[in-house]
Amino acid sequence: MKKTIPNLLALCLVLVASLFPPSRAEASSITLSAPSAVLLDGRTQQILYAKEPYAKRAPASTTKLLTVMVALDHLSLDKIVQIPSGLENIQPSKIGLHGGESFYVRDLVKAALIKSANDAAEALAILTAGSRSEFSKLMNQKVKSVGANNSHFVNPNGLPASGQYSTAYDLARFIMAASQYPFIVNTLKIRSAVIYSRGGRRILLNNCNKMLWRTGGVIGKTGWTRTARHCFAGRVQSNGKVIFVGLMGSQRRQYLWSDLGRIEFLSTGKMPKPIVSAPAMPNRKETLKIQKALQRTGYFKGNPTGFYGKRTKAAVRSFQKSKGLSVTGLVGSDTWKKLKAYL
Repeated sequence: MKKTIPNLLALCLVLVASLFPPSRAEASSITLSAPSAVLLDGRTQQILYAKEPYAKRAPASTTKLLTVMVALDHLSLDKIVQIPSGLENIQPSKIGLHGGESFYVRDLVKAALIKSANDAAEALAILTAGSRSEFSKLMNQKVKSVGANNSHFVNPNGLPASGQYSTAYDLARFIMAASQYPFIVNTLKIRSAVIYSRGGRRILLNNCNKMLWRTGGVIGKTGWTRTARHCFAGRVQSNGKVIFVGLMGSQRRQYLWSDLGRIEFLSTGKMPKPIVSAPAMPNRKETLKIQKALQRTGYFKGNPTGFYGKRTKAAVRSFQKSKGLSVTGLVGSDTWKKLKAYL
């Protein structure tokens, strides 16, 4: 009996803890690297943490959460639809839709959310409203209805466009609203899937959300463009606690995962690995200087472009290795001290 009482007490403490979300003080104790970030209490909708919450930024493919919600407000999941023509030239990521193919709506939704297929999002928009412009009107109506007052959309896929913007706070509102759609929630939990056109074409979908390979308690929609950097609209859930998350502008994908690990700690109590401080990405002028210095070392071939892409990162890694520096591909203070000597 004496052993049973402590066990019952421990069980009661766990149950009580699960009923109460993280406090604002607990949430504010963490440090997130994303330039814009918001955490909302899933029970009270209270802001637990905010960092530039209303800064307007490009939302990238987190847009597809809104696209799918609007589409499902008008289309049945079991409806068979014919793909409109003209989607073949849409930029990746895509599943290679061709005009005249037929799919279930549910499979186009999976392609948009799991694979982040731009052509699937575009198809859903046209099939819902007849055109991109008419669908955008529905998107902006939906934005207001979910309490996201600082967003505006002109396309359904999140590719860069003038007049398309959102905020970290609004992303958290989008995922909160999306959580009311069971099919969306279940789809966001899928690591990989296979869909088929009605003609039998097999399409493999792999999820961009690598948090699913950790604990599975973090679901959501990722996004990336050069302008937007890395974004995430998601839900962190464990032990009965729910936090809705909006992250925008992360410089690297791994820092996005580190931020999410810290947020997950609020609901699980399991401390994630510490985040590694990342040097900011250089602007075009700074990149030109870096490339000129690397060119003189012999590691950067060709003319400087001002774009910090794979070729520049590879040259930086080679330079860092030759100088005995930490090999990251990014130019921090130690690397820059060495590079300046060549200018």
